[in-house]
Amino acid sequence: MSSFTTTTNRSYWTVRVFLAVLLAMAAVLIGANNAHAASAPPENPCPSGNFCVWTEQDHAGRRHDISIHDSTFEMERCIALEHEGEALSFVNNTGHQVTAYQDPHCDTKADFATYPPGTHAPQATFVVRAIKVWSH
Repeated sequence: MSSFTTTTNRSYWTVRVFLAVLLAMAAVLIGANNAHAASAPPENPCPSGNFCVWTEQDHAGRRHDISIHDSTFEMERCIALEHEGEALSFVNNTGHQVTAYQDPHCDTKADFATYPPGTHAPQATFVVRAIKVWSH
């Protein structure tokens, strides 16, 4: 067997392996996009100026709305969730960035993440027990 044939065979298999890996990655990405797209928006939309939370994933279970227009609402204050104290899905329709906390006292030793206005999270990455709405 000549070195040309060996080199050609190696190149052929290298290209095949590369294409197989590329196709596998594309399938994973397409599957992830379809899973995200399959989540339905809430049946009753979250009103403007509200951060809406649900006790179950996919905007199911009991809903609780936190309104920035409420007379007792204070920006940048830790707000513990009132209903059963836990949320598994939420919508940020406040027009402000909102930090969601796993800890009910907004302690950053537990999980927390900040979400921009318009965020629609049918499956929170952690149980949300408190929030802060930022003024800036």
